[in-house]
Amino acid sequence: MKSRTALLKEIAEFLNEETETYSMLDGALKRLVEGTDFSTGWIFFIDDEGSHQLISDYRLPDALEQNDCHYMTAGPCWCVSRYHQGKLTKASNIITCSRIVKANRQHPDGTADITHHATVPLQSGQERFGLLNVAAPHKTSYSEDELELLESVAFQIGSAIKRIFLTEREREIALTNERNRLARDLHDSVNQMLFSLRLTAHAAAANTKDDRAKSAFEIIEATSQSAVNEMRALIWQLKPIGLEQGLAHAIHQYADVLNLNVTMHINGLIQLDNKEETVVFRIAQEALNNIKKHAGTAEVEITINQLTAFSLTIKDNGKGFAVQSAKQLPTHGLANMRQRAESIGGMLFITSSMDTGTVVTFTLQEG
Repeated sequence: MKSRTALLKEIAEFLNEETETYSMLDGALKRLVEGTDFSTGWIFFIDDEGSHQLISDYRLPDALEQNDCHYMTAGPCWCVSRYHQGKLTKASNIITCSRIVKANRQHPDGTADITHHATVPLQSGQERFGLLNVAAPHKTSYSEDELELLESVAFQIGSAIKRIFLTEREREIALTNERNRLARDLHDSVNQMLFSLRLTAHAAAANTKDDRAKSAFEIIEATSQSAVNEMRALIWQLKPIGLEQGLAHAIHQYADVLNLNVTMHINGLIQLDNKEETVVFRIAQEALNNIKKHAGTAEVEITINQLTAFSLTIKDNGKGFAVQSAKQLPTHGLANMRQRAESIGGMLFITSSMDTGTVVTFTLQEG
């Protein structure tokens, strides 16, 4: 076991070098557990609705890892509820943890003698992120020194989360500005040149009587038109076009660019802020790209609902694919969609099987 000062110094040095949230949480938790008498730890992120997500864990007992950490992810518990109510504001002993109790009932030999845990909020100023939890075998209460250590580590982690979030936001703004600049440049230069080339080839083909020349000009015209279409799709990738006229319009317009036939259903009044609208459009864009590339169908059904919560469903009856599990998506693009969804507190569900098509559903609860 390291001294408190040495451990806090080690964790602080590690956090100062980290730029990615998940690896930062995993590394800080690992150092905390290995540098103390705690045997395990886990971190929940908790949203404004009180829903929690197991974001990091280290050396969880076997019982708590059963069925993709079912006991840690399913249902409410005292510490998450108290946190959501604003009544859990400092490091505290949890007298009885319902998650550990349930796991112990089903797997009495699999909890590594863990019965109680300590918990502390992760926050930076007035901004709250979730809970840091730690436990040790045969321990029903944690000392003031241990709780003070947790407070210090939680303060370090909370500050690191805030720093990374701010850095990511600045990077996102810079990236958006650069994408907009590239989109303008491509539209004003390359796209216009390709369009002019297509018109010139068309006129030349109409005015020549030489069959070979006519055929060559027609090939140039067709190739130029294909390049124009590709350029338009690329510009759409860089900068969402048509969002100022509404999300449904922009999605439908992008589907037209891809030559997909969309049946659109809209229920309720769509009310999203600018960031949410852009993220939802990017998710739809990726889903439509996947249909164009892989589904083997041009028919798409899209449903947008916002009667209470917001939801977007994109369905095709194409080739489909085998989804191994919710955490094992077959392409980088699908993983990006899930990351985009989580970036605004939403959830993405993908259901598919071979030869039966794919359904992509995004949901976002009211803030």
